[in-house]
Amino acid sequence: MRISWITESPTPALVHYGPSPSANALSATGTTTSYHYVLYESGEIHNVVIGPLKPNTVYYYRLGDSAKTYKFKTTPAQFPIKFGVVGMCSTSH
Repeated sequence: MRISWITESPTPALVHYGPSPSANALSATGTTTSYHYVLYESGEIHNVVIGPLKPNTVYYYRLGDSAKTYKFKTTPAQFPIKFGVVGMCSTSH
């Protein structure tokens, strides 16, 4: 599974994940890119591939050096489908 997110400031392209809310069982490192178009400059675009993942399992994950934990549930094994999910979050400092 690929996890992508954008940040305004530098953060590692790192995902900590696992089947418990601590999300510390596993980790994966990916890539960071950005782009410029005319006057627009993107933030840092992070892409990390995690897995393999077990079917019908809840996984918890943390992005970069953040303490915030997110979760998702994988599909059952009898449904080998591909799909995409897009979400937005913002934090106030």
